[in-house]
This record gives sequence, C-alpha cells and structure tokens, in this order.
Amino acid sequence: MAVGFSPLSTGGCSRNSHPAQPAPSPSTTTSENSTVNNKADNNSSSKEDAVAFSLSVPVLIKHVASADIGKKLYKQHCAACHGQSGDGKGIAAPFLFPKPRNFTTGKFRLVSTKNRVPSKEDLEAILHRGMPGSAMPPFAHLKEGELKALVEEVQRLFQDGLRNRYILALKEEEELTDEEIAAEDVQQEIEEFIQLRTTVGPTREVPHIDASDEAAIARGKILYLKKGCNKCHGDTAVGDGLQKMVDDDGYPTRPRDLTRGIFKGGHDVASLYRRIAYGMPGTPMPSSETALKPQEMIDLVHFTLSLSNEEQRQRSILKRQQLTATAVHRLPQTATDSGWSASESVRLNMLPLWWRDNSDPDLQIQALHDGKNIAIRISWQDKTEDRHSARNESFKDAVALELYRGNEEPFVGMGNKKSPIDIWFWDADHQGNPITIKDVYPNTVVDRYPFNEKVVTDPEFDRVGTQTANQPRISLPARASGNPNFPKSGGTGASSLTTNGPGSVTFRIPKSQIVKAQGIYAAERRTVMMTRTLAVNSTSEGIGLKPGDNVSIAFAVWDGSQQDRDGKKLITMWHDLKLEK
Repeated sequence: MAVGFSPLSTGGCSRNSHPAQPAPSPSTTTSENSTVNNKADNNSSSKEDAVAFSLSVPVLIKHVASADIGKKLYKQHCAACHGQSGDGKGIAAPFLFPKPRNFTTGKFRLVSTKNRVPSKEDLEAILHRGMPGSAMPPFAHLKEGELKALVEEVQRLFQDGLRNRYILALKEEEELTDEEIAAEDVQQEIEEFIQLRTTVGPTREVPHIDASDEAAIARGKILYLKKGCNKCHGDTAVGDGLQKMVDDDGYPTRPRDLTRGIFKGGHDVASLYRRIAYGMPGTPMPSSETALKPQEMIDLVHFTLSLSNEEQRQRSILKRQQLTATAVHRLPQTATDSGWSASESVRLNMLPLWWRDNSDPDLQIQALHDGKNIAIRISWQDKTEDRHSARNESFKDAVALELYRGNEEPFVGMGNKKSPIDIWFWDADHQGNPITIKDVYPNTVVDRYPFNEKVVTDPEFDRVGTQTANQPRISLPARASGNPNFPKSGGTGASSLTTNGPGSVTFRIPKSQIVKAQGIYAAERRTVMMTRTLAVNSTSEGIGLKPGDNVSIAFAVWDGSQQDRDGKKLITMWHDLKLEK
C-alpha cells in the first residue's frame, strides 16, 4: 500500500541531535533534494525549518487513488522502460537513449516548484504530453483517474527509493542491524526524512508574458550571444556548440537544436520560461534565475520560439489518432494503384528510440478492406534505398505494424506475457531476388568447400561446387525448414510474427505466414502495401478481424542509412484502427 506521512514534529531527531542548519534554498540542486549522498548531512537539516516550510505549503505527497490501479497501470505501460522498482533499468532500457528516468533518486527534469520536488500537476502534465526529444510517449488517452493513479505510483516509487537509500546508509555508515532499524524511533526518523524530501514546495510564479514582437526577438538574440547560450546551443542555435556533455548519471548528452522546435517540457511560453529560469535538474542545462532579469528571460523565450514554427513544434508531439479502413468493393492490386484514392491518408508522428536529428519521416498511412481482406499502405520519406545487409556496415530498410485486440492495451514495445501482439513485417532484402555476396563483392573467392569437391580449378565464387543450390539440405537447415530469414527468389518481403514482450519476437510457422506485401522506392520515399485475410483459421495466424472492429495499431520504421536495426528504430504510439462496416 502507498505510504502517507504526517507533518514533521518540531522536536529534534530522537537518535541524533545536530545544530540547526539553514534550510535548502529554492535553487538547491536535485541531487541535494533527492539523494542520500551523506546521511549525516541529511540529518543535520533543521527540523524547525523543515516544519515551517511544510506547514506553509500544505501540499504533501498523499495517496488518494487506488494503489492497486496505479501499480497495475505502471506495470502495464511503464515498467518495461523505467523498471519494476522505478530504477530506470527496465527490459527495454538498453535500447533507449536518452535513458529512462530513475524515479528512486528523485532526479526529475521538469518541475515547477521551488524545491524541485515535482507536484502532481508536473507529473500529470508529462503523462499528458509525453516528453518530445525522448522515447517517452504521451498517455493522454488514459482516463483522468488512471493518470492520477499513475502519478501516485511514481511518487510512491520516489518515496520507496529514498527509504531504501536511507536504510542502506544506516547500515553502511552507522552499522545498524535490521533489528535496530526496525526500532520505533529509527522508523520515525526515516519517515521524517522521507517527508522532508518529498514535500512539494511552492510553485514558482511565471511573470506575465506579452505577445512576441520583433523588438523582443532582437533583444533575445543579443542576450543569447551575450550570456553564452551559444557556447552549447551554437551561434545559429542548431546544437553544434559544446558536444562532450554528460548528465548527473554519467550518460552522454548533447545540446538541443532549437531550430527544430523540440522541447521536452512543452513549447508554451510559461514552460520555456521555467526551463530558462530554473534549468533542467540533472542535466548540463543551468538555471539563469540569478544571472538574468525576468524581462531578459522573457526576451529569450521569444527569441527561442522564433527559431521554429508551430508546424515543426507539433511534429515532435505524438497524438493518438483514428485510422479508418474504408470499405470498398475491390482492393488495390499494387502500392500505386489508383484505388488508394478511396482512402484518406493520415500522417502519424514518430519518435526515435535512440535519439537522432532528422527523425521525422513524414509517415503516411492508408487502409482499405473488401469484407474479406484488408490492405494497409505505409509510406515514408527515405533519402536512400537500402536493400541489403550483406556488408557488416550495411543495414536494410524495413517497416512493421503491430495489432492488438483487447481491453488492457499493453506496452507498445512488443507487449507483455498476458497481451501478445500480432506483427506484420516487411524488409527490403527479402523482396524480389536477394542480394548476394557476389553482388556486393564481385571479386569474392572462396575456400575449397565442400571437401568432397573435385580438384579446384576455378577459385571464383560462382564455381559450381559453391552454389547454394548445390549444397545438401542437411547443411542448410534454415532453408530446409522454411525459415523466413533465409533469402529466396521472388519473395514479397512480408513476414508474420508474434511477440509477448521485448526479446520474444517469433516468426510464425510457414503455413501461418498469411501476410503479403509489396514495397517500392521512388522519389526518395518508401511505400509498402501489406495485405491479409480478415478472418484467420486460428490464433496461430494472428488476430482475426471483421467489419466494425476497432483494434489498436502502431508502426515502426527502420532506416538502413541511419544504421537502424533491432531496437534502434522510429516508432509511433498506439493508434486506433476502425474497420468501416
């Protein structure tokens, strides 16, 4: 159950007494407010000051929603990235950059309070908006009560992390036993410490910000250069200033390219003001509260917004949309068939799991069905045609869609054990005639193999004895078993897979491979049409569909020129696919 805390008493610690120290200032760093760097120093904080602070701001972290709901939602949507205990080490974390937040240390980037303890509103805003510039998608589609329950679960993980770190300090620094720690006075000390560190401080006020004008933008540009913003973000604000940066956890980071309009904390003027004034705790982005006057920070806000337009800023924000599979009498036969004009094209925003610039591929989706079969056309911008991965340094273009039917929509990153996901996949090197080593390296030669070959007189790769077609079936079990990964002539590039969590993706057996595809490349765009029967013979073939259905759908794109493979890719959030009756 979630733990609630009563106000601190005015008495000193029952086990240790220390002279009163000044209370932490509003500009105290996140690590000072949220981590147990030194238990003795933490205990030396003035209890009287802490009490005065908490009583002046009656906003303690209290748990009013169902803890069970919060835990369930967290496990369902968040644990794969942030970890079961909130330590940021979920099963998907190795594939993500920036890394998922470690809630147990309390290093929250986007806060509006003076003591940098996030309010419920701060956390709920992130769930609503997501965090552009990272792999954190929005969850605005959840009900209000569910969002509040999720917020409370994050706060509980924050408190549990503090408790565990404090107890560890008691064991290591004071060599207390479990029995001594269980004593009433020690438990009270622990709870008082947690309350001190998790009491939400007053919200920082944002001054009135007038509409932007050319004069304000000009002043902001002068301040941008004069105050050294360009040292990190670059003279033209494209993020090409200081590049070798690390955050408080030692992970590499880099300055934001402000011309792309990607802002983790939102691009409204109040949010940008707070980021400039108070920085982003745990990152190299410093606070300017003492270095700049309020009007100067307002001018910087206007200058920053002038570097991008609203269309750019909206592209970085994921929003759940409905895709309609329009009912038609006849499905298009090709990806360029004029029949696609019957379907509305919907643009979906994507985010990179491993951050990179130029990550907006202008993904366009269309869907049609004729009552028996469904066709989905996926089109995206791709400046290079990457057909194969025959060289170590080469990677192929690919696309996948996920389908899920059910009431408990799982983690978009491959689902979970209780909620398997149906995947349709297309990759460039499995369509048409496969690219061979000889195609890539025309001067390839091979060793003498198989050893029963007669005396070798021709060392070239296309010698009769080296041809794949001439190898015994027992030496090529992947081909003999029909493994979809084995290249074959005339393939469509399509595969049908299933997964019930990260690392569990599995090809369906050959007789259950009912997805077909056709991919084309023209004018720097990839277009892939995937088709499948609506009905399935069994769940081994995937999710059955019928007119009137509404299922969850998501997409992933791999760009070979960006060295995308496996978990390094662009993804969408879950969307709704409605099959028209």
